[in-house]
This record gives sequence, structure tokens and C-alpha cells, in this order.
Amino acid sequence: MPTHLVISKGTELLRVPLVSLMYVSAEGNYSVVVTRDSHRTLMSMQLGQIETLISEQLGSSGSIFIRAGRGLIINTDYINYIDISQQVLVLSDCEGSRHELTASREVLIKLKEYIESTVKK
Repeated sequence: MPTHLVISKGTELLRVPLVSLMYVSAEGNYSVVVTRDSHRTLMSMQLGQIETLISEQLGSSGSIFIRAGRGLIINTDYINYIDISQQVLVLSDCEGSRHELTASREVLIKLKEYIESTVKK
């Protein structure tokens, strides 16, 4: 089972432990990789290319990463809080790392349904 995601393009290479990768956001034709320690790395790759890397490198282990709209890939293990009416998504490890993001109502509704479906009833 893979333990890292390797993002490599041209002269850049980023190797991120999966447990540290909280989310990836789009910034024009670039992507920002954000880790648990709040480190942000700008990579010269589009979000769709990173989504493809996740699928190719991680296989079924990559299922914890979900594309949340056009501009965001999140690690679902870190979903801590969803407020659909305020369009707020909080990713947290509950140990000090907290990232508050905005997302569309539609995306948040789907994320909420996904989390609810993973809870054993």
C-alpha cells in the first residue's frame, strides 16, 4: 500500500505522506498542495492532473481523496465540520491543524451525504 503521493513535473518533485495531505486547491493553471502542518506548495500542474496522479499512484487507497467541485481535492479523513447554509467546510486533525474552506452548497450537500453514508447504523 502506498504511503506517499509523488507529484513530479519538469524540475519540480513533491513527495507528500498521505497522512499529511489535507487538500489540494486550484490556483489558475497551478495547484496548491496543503499539508497538516499548514505548509503550502505551489505546483505547476492543474488540479485534474493531480487527480489523475492520485488515481494512478494510489489505486483504491486514493478513495479517501474526493474532488469537491472544480477547485478542490480533499482528504475525507480530515472532514471535521460542514455548514451548508454558510458554505463552510472545516478540515481538521483535531490536534491543532485546522483549515476553513468555502465550497458550493451542492458540493457540501454531497460531502455531508458521503460522510453520513460511511457511518454504521
